[in-house]
Amino acid sequence: MYICFSCLQFGAMKFVKRYYAIFLFLLLPLLLLQNIRCAKEYSFEGAIVDTVSTGGGDTATSQTPQTSFPYCNSCDPSSLITLGHWSFKTGNIFQCGTFTNSGFFNGFSKKNFTFFGPSACSIDTGIVVSVYLPIALDRDQFNVTTVQTAFYYYDHNASADILQSRPPYIFSVTVQSFIKATGIVTGTFRGTVFSPNGDSTHVTDGRFIAPLH
Repeated sequence: MYICFSCLQFGAMKFVKRYYAIFLFLLLPLLLLQNIRCAKEYSFEGAIVDTVSTGGGDTATSQTPQTSFPYCNSCDPSSLITLGHWSFKTGNIFQCGTFTNSGFFNGFSKKNFTFFGPSACSIDTGIVVSVYLPIALDRDQFNVTTVQTAFYYYDHNASADILQSRPPYIFSVTVQSFIKATGIVTGTFRGTVFSPNGDSTHVTDGRFIAPLH
């Protein structure tokens, strides 16, 4: 019986080459995917970050959040704050708006108040701020600061708030003045906030003048 060894070798080589080509075809997409993942990790690691100590040992690592605010022509950072309005900055973006409502809550203690309302450029976005003071606003009061607060920048068209404060990271509100005769509170706010993906940023230069009912 005659066996063609050269034919067997040629057939084996064709078989190996065919499966080697299939192996490369399957391997290349995995290598490309790995390179893309590495590129994304490099971009993240190369971001400009800063850290802010909360004073209680907790440190928030911050980078510019992927959720950014559009420039709003209706908000002028050089304008004076007036009754029934709020404003603040995140980075170089200045936001402002009005109140839908503001007033005391949690009974008659007058230690807790809230204010909320839409931004000047979109009725679907705005802020909610809740404040828990150490003393009552049952008389004229000045320069009262608390870190017992909650801040939200909402978006009615999204599944999550654009920004929100998170304990134990500090978000503070200062009542610069409360005049009992008029019920008007004037104050400032600032602190660390978070976007839905967990990135932190900072609210600065927050201002408000609200009638408390």
